[in-house]
Amino acid sequence: MRHAVLLLAAILIPALPAAAQGRPGVDFTAGLTQIVEGVYAYEGPLHLDGEEEIVRTNSLVIVTEDGVIVVDGQDDMAEGQRMIDAIAEITTQPIRYLINASPHGDHINSNELFRDATIVAHEGAYEAIAAVHERNEASGSDVLPTLPHHTYSDKMTLRLGGRTVELHYFGLGHTRGDTVVFLPEEGVAFLSELYFNDIFASVGEGYALEHLTTLKRAMELPAQWWIPGHGYIRDQSQADLADGVEAYYDNVEAIYAAVALHVARGDTLEETLEAMEDDLGALAELPFFEYLRTSAISGTYRALARQ
Repeated sequence: MRHAVLLLAAILIPALPAAAQGRPGVDFTAGLTQIVEGVYAYEGPLHLDGEEEIVRTNSLVIVTEDGVIVVDGQDDMAEGQRMIDAIAEITTQPIRYLINASPHGDHINSNELFRDATIVAHEGAYEAIAAVHERNEASGSDVLPTLPHHTYSDKMTLRLGGRTVELHYFGLGHTRGDTVVFLPEEGVAFLSELYFNDIFASVGEGYALEHLTTLKRAMELPAQWWIPGHGYIRDQSQADLADGVEAYYDNVEAIYAAVALHVARGDTLEETLEAMEDDLGALAELPFFEYLRTSAISGTYRALARQ
């Protein structure tokens, strides 16, 4: 019965929504975009090997009368500093907290710039960052991300300058330590790498099925603004960003269903990869499909093959 459901799901590949017809492009300029009063998204450039188009790596910036909270850093020290400089143009308040909502390098490689702030992460993210730090140190790499100072397991609440900021862990997803940041009074939810807006899904760590459950739990938050960890924010309406979350959920679900069908047939990973462009239909037209599909399909295949 399970495979029959997956077979049907693999056939019903969603079409691209109207809001997802554009591409990230090469003319992108980094900067802050106001979401609501005192809450901004910083869209920084992420250059992927072999790709001309630019991915946006997004950070959330929360300005209060007693300091600033930043959620997710940037891919390198230079871009991290540009973000800090942009923040200094809108407030004289110091950065009090950095939340590592994702433990991946493009979100933590600028951690050192926030050494005077308190860095917070989920305990799974801390373990992942510590492993990267140890591995890079052993290899002689000069990229040694600063470790978080405090961790949490399920939920943590920060209160600063009259704002309430909730940190939620809803389960395995893009990584084993993704944090969803929710501002209940402002109705803003930052999903970090649980949500890529108008980009092919990244589920390379093999948690595609869990990602669906985790993202569904996050989507139950009473938010009006859904902010992605990568992809479009600028010029997007509330409705556009909400549609983007739904589309990303459908994207992850389609990957899982299509790969599960091949595993049930006994197909090899190579056969599965070869068939995936046809299997995924319109989703194969999303930006960075070629860059992300091997890791997404391979991670999902291996996870299913172990069951």
